[in-house]
Amino acid sequence: MLDVHVPEGGMHGIKDFLLHIFTITVGLFIALMLEGCVEKIHQHHLRDEAESNIRQEIRQNENELQTTLDAAVQEKKNLVSILNFLDARSQGKPYDVTSLSLKYTFGTPSDANWHTATATGALSFVEYDRVEDFAGAYQTQELFLRLEEQTLDDFLQLQSYVLYNFDPAKLTPADAKTAEVDVRRTLSHVVALEDVGGGLKRSYEKALAGK
Repeated sequence: MLDVHVPEGGMHGIKDFLLHIFTITVGLFIALMLEGCVEKIHQHHLRDEAESNIRQEIRQNENELQTTLDAAVQEKKNLVSILNFLDARSQGKPYDVTSLSLKYTFGTPSDANWHTATATGALSFVEYDRVEDFAGAYQTQELFLRLEEQTLDDFLQLQSYVLYNFDPAKLTPADAKTAEVDVRRTLSHVVALEDVGGGLKRSYEKALAGK
């Protein structure tokens, strides 16, 4: 709030009146300039803080993504081995099950800093092209997360086959054929996860490349 005070002494003539108006105008102008500078500094602080937090979040997500993609390589091998086992059982043939494994690595990339910057309006102070790169990364990340959830459901379905003292040697050919459908669906999702993950990695790199 700006306070304007009436001069203590009386004004004598038009000259004093104009000087008084000029003094008030200059004072208001300086006050508005200072207020604008403070607001500008505040906006720059919000922008820098938002960018820094988002970049840190993306770097952490990028590291977690790499862990998930590295695990997917082994997950594919495990699923192929299970398919070979099911193929053998569907034909009534024996198979060495000691190498079979059902493991799934579920990543949990964060978007908290992105949503905070959006909710507070801090993104409005960030350059458009940079916001566009950030948004593209988080949109692809959301797609990746949905695919991860689907793949997790697939693995949980496969886990149901090995409950209650499951004995691979007693798996019937008919059950083996039924299970093969679920394993192939899971494998296709893991492959898709790799493809989407590759795109997400490129989106992360693009978002982090901007200065």
